Amino acid sequence: MRILVSPDKFKNSLTAYEVCDAIERGIKTVKPKAEIINLPLADGGEGTLDILEQQLGAARVEKEVSNPLFKPVNAYYLLKDKKAYIEMAKASGLPLLSTVEKSATKTSTYGTGELILDAIDKGANDIYVMIGGSATNDGGCGMAEALGAKFYSKSGTELSAIRGGDLSKVHSIDLSLLERFSEVKFTVLSDVQNPLTGKNGASHVFGSQKGATQADIEFLDDGLKNLAKILDNGNEDKPGAGSAGGLGYGLMSFLNAELKSGIGQVFEFLEYDRKLLNVDLIITGEGKLDGQTLGGKVIFGVASKAKENKIPIGIICGIAEEIDKVKANLDVQMIYQVFEKAKGFRDSMQHASIYVEELAKELIQSLNK
Repeated sequence: MRILVSPDKFKNSLTAYEVCDAIERGIKTVKPKAEIINLPLADGGEGTLDILEQQLGAARVEKEVSNPLFKPVNAYYLLKDKKAYIEMAKASGLPLLSTVEKSATKTSTYGTGELILDAIDKGANDIYVMIGGSATNDGGCGMAEALGAKFYSKSGTELSAIRGGDLSKVHSIDLSLLERFSEVKFTVLSDVQNPLTGKNGASHVFGSQKGATQADIEFLDDGLKNLAKILDNGNEDKPGAGSAGGLGYGLMSFLNAELKSGIGQVFEFLEYDRKLLNVDLIITGEGKLDGQTLGGKVIFGVASKAKENKIPIGIICGIAEEIDKVKANLDVQMIYQVFEKAKGFRDSMQHASIYVEELAKELIQSLNK
C-alpha cells in the first residue's frame, strides 16, 4: 500500500514534519510494510518557508530588518536560481510582537520591503511573497517606502516611517523609484479572498486580532479607502487585496504582482501531481478544520487533488467544527480529531503527537472493516 502523508502544521503544537512522523508511526503499527511518502505542506502563509527550504534545497539568506514597530529583528528568506521566497511574517508578522505591542495603527510592512530589496540586490528577478499572519494594516505602503516610494501630505510634507494610522494623511505618492524593478516578476501567495476595504475588507475582518479597537477599524478602513482613491487602479476590489492588512493590494499596486492561491502555488513548487502517481491513500490534516478550510487551506487543496485523481483521503485534525459542511464540500468521510481523545485543550496541545499517532492507527484500521 502506497500512502501519501501531506498535512499542514498544528499551530502552536506540532510542525508539519512532526505531524508526518506521528502519522507514519500510527500507520506502521497496522501496516508495517506500507510505503509511506511524507510530504508536509503549508498554504503560502506562515510556515511555508520551512517547507520550501527542505523540499527545494534553497539557500537561507539572513538579514536584519525592521519589525512591525521599526525595531531591529533578524529575519531570513530563501534564494535559489535567481528566485527568492519571502515570508512577510518573518519581518512583519504578529508573532514578532507581544500582546501589548499589537497595534494595527502603529505597525508597518517596511521590514518586508527590506527583505525584497535585499533579494533583488542579490540577483533575484523572480520573487514569491507569502503573506499571512501579519501584524500590519498599512496597505503595503511601508513595504513600498522601503523600496523607494515617497508619500506626501496635503501640505507637501514628506511622510516617513509610514504606518497603518498614517494612510489618511497621504495626499500624493511618488513611485518613480519603483520603476527600476519593472523587470522583476512578483507573485503573491495568499489563501485570503477579502477585498481591501469595507465590511469584508482588511480592517474590519482582521483588524481586531492586530490590536485595533472598533474606532481604530473605522479609521484604518478610511485610510485604505484614501490609498485606493489616490492610486485609482481598481485593485482594491480584487480577491486577496485585503490579505495581510492590504499588503496583497500593495504588492499588486506598487510592484504589479500577480496574486495566486497559496496552496496551489506550493503544489507547483513541490511538483505535487507527480507525487500522486500510484498512491492508494492520502492522509492530510491541520490544527483546526472548519468552514474557513474551504477558502483555500491545505486540507481543501489536498482534498481537491484527491477527488480529481480519485484517491481515498482521510483527515486528522486538532479540532473539527462545521463537519457536515466540510464533508459535503470536500467529499471526505474519514475525519478524526485529537480533541475527541484529549482530556481538554491543554492536553490536546501538549500530547498532540501521541493522539495523532493513535488516530492514524484507527484510520488505517477502519479501511480493513
